[in-house]
Amino acid sequence: MPSYAITGASKGIGREFVRQLAQSPSNTVLAIVRDPESPGIKALAQAHSNVHLIKANVTDPQSILAAAEQAAAILDGKLDVLIHNSNSVDMATFSLPPSKVPFDVEATRSFYEEPVRTAIYGAAWATNAFLPLIEKGDLKKIAHITSSMANTEVILGTGVDYAVAYSIAKAGMNVQIAKYAAELAPKGIKTVAICPGWVETHEGPKPPQLVEATEIMLNQFRKMEPDLKGQMPVEESVSQQLRVINGLDAARSGTVIRARDFKA
Repeated sequence: MPSYAITGASKGIGREFVRQLAQSPSNTVLAIVRDPESPGIKALAQAHSNVHLIKANVTDPQSILAAAEQAAAILDGKLDVLIHNSNSVDMATFSLPPSKVPFDVEATRSFYEEPVRTAIYGAAWATNAFLPLIEKGDLKKIAHITSSMANTEVILGTGVDYAVAYSIAKAGMNVQIAKYAAELAPKGIKTVAICPGWVETHEGPKPPQLVEATEIMLNQFRKMEPDLKGQMPVEESVSQQLRVINGLDAARSGTVIRARDFKA
């Protein structure tokens, strides 16, 4: 009976992980969410007895430690797979290039901190909190969801000069997951940073400014992928990511893998 814990599970990619994993009654799925009353994830938990909601915030170390304690009680102290999907973007600075970093210590800290707090601090806190459970699990896998925006070839190939803090945070996540692989290899634990692709996670009608931003990004991404039609459905992306996790072995531990290119 494989067990999974997913952070950031209330919506988007995280909730789709829960939905797909819950389809197999043999799986035990822990959805780590800030708000267990969020309608989408609450409905999933009500529909599937193998889904357990745990309230926690990965940017609060005591909160995520408490979540790991709850998980241990549910899973008898063992966890097979941790998926750190929690994500954060500061929309106030997302559109700015690096030349707009302010000449002020506090303002600069604010410019970078939100995505870094989730992708680096939160990833470490969540991983370390659940690590004792992973060590006792059978599959022993840790996946962090990263982004191609952290890939310098993509940045240069598309000309995307914005999303500075977000991209740097995800690049830091990639390095951190490699460090975990080096540290944990003697224990048989495998890690991976997964690029999910350009995924449609917005629910409901898009506001005009989001439609415009999506079109701009599409034109930029087409510089590298001329046949790109648009964003990938979240169902397709998560299916590809689960193939990466299922096929992860020691040889690929610590690497960054683009989900759609993965070959088992």
